[in-house]
Amino acid sequence: MLLLTRLATRTKESNTYASLRVQKPIGVMKVSIRCESQDSAPTNLDLLRRVCVRAYLLPAWAYDMKTEGKIMKKILFATTALVATASVAAADVTFSGMGRFGVKSTSTDAVAATGSSSEITTAKGLVTSTAATAKSTAATVKTNTADGSVVASEVTAAANAAAAAAAAVALLDSIDGTAKKTTTDITSRMQIDVKASVELDSGMTLGARTRFRSTDGGLNTFNAPTFTMSTGGLTLVVGNNYGQMYHSNMSANNVGLTGLGFQADVFTGFDEYSSNGKGPQGADVNYSMGNLSMGVSHSKGSGSTQASVSYSADALSFGASMQDGKAKADDFSSVGVGYAFAGGSVNLAYGDNNGTKTTVLGGTYSVAAATSLTAFVKDTNTAGVKNVYGVGVSHDLGGASLKAGYVDNAAGSVADFGIVFNF
Repeated sequence: MLLLTRLATRTKESNTYASLRVQKPIGVMKVSIRCESQDSAPTNLDLLRRVCVRAYLLPAWAYDMKTEGKIMKKILFATTALVATASVAAADVTFSGMGRFGVKSTSTDAVAATGSSSEITTAKGLVTSTAATAKSTAATVKTNTADGSVVASEVTAAANAAAAAAAAVALLDSIDGTAKKTTTDITSRMQIDVKASVELDSGMTLGARTRFRSTDGGLNTFNAPTFTMSTGGLTLVVGNNYGQMYHSNMSANNVGLTGLGFQADVFTGFDEYSSNGKGPQGADVNYSMGNLSMGVSHSKGSGSTQASVSYSADALSFGASMQDGKAKADDFSSVGVGYAFAGGSVNLAYGDNNGTKTTVLGGTYSVAAATSLTAFVKDTNTAGVKNVYGVGVSHDLGGASLKAGYVDNAAGSVADFGIVFNF
């Protein structure tokens, strides 16, 4: 059953008219208000124009219907208030995200034994005896703590025994070798991004975003938010800021459903945006002018500073970035070049992390209308460490993608297969 009525009201201060349409299905009331300005010049109250408010209200609120040819003059809203001010900003809030699920398999290479059989036997005996001592001393501390008789020497003995047991295990692992091991399991992820922005009368845009992510069934909360302020080509980012390292084309050819460890990146470990935590809690200052972009960043947490510059010209793109950390191990630098051609692209990147130099070459090519192949090879320029390579395939299902990948790394190999979709 649908009940319709119309309200026309005129304020004393202006010629603003409001029309009310009431739809009353069973148990719930839906109210739509559309404001229109008539004839005279607008006043502050006329800023109600272009505003549409919809509210679902319980039947408990009071309203009067048109009766006996008279028109209602007042409406009381118990749960909705509309406030008009002298300055109105255009706001936008969006929700987006992704989901993926599939299978992931990880294999560790066999490691040959380096000790003799007698050395291995002795090491195994040491593991057994030190483990027994650690267990006994820990039990003594637990018992004496409960009755209040524990002494400092007993606590020290338990700590020393635990350290000796750990050292014995490490010794055995270093000489005994390990057999190849493979584990296979289901992998999944759901991610939701919430973004809000408002454009001021001056043209400046303010924004904020946060992310919820759950991986492999783990419980999680929203990460720390990121705030932005943009005007012209200048953008300020604060909070869970992004940093500058990815502006150097250092990461463009990772493969598989999950990224498989992101081995196609020149390196990891620098300050960057965190999808699960608070991130650097610093600031980025970025500026773009045509095809040229540059920026600087600072992290409050680590105290490191980053800088980058990038430029694109037709099919070519160039980039360079660096991080100056408080410790030498946190110093990074990277340069990269990319070239796009019909049906594909190729990227070459070089990086240095405190003397550890890495080179990555990779590319993507469309082998069919909905299918593409991606491959990379990574050289860490370290003696005794094998090169890393990976290959992946992606097939567009029309609204989702089927992805598979394989990476051979220093420890063994990893592969995955599954579906990813965006919403």
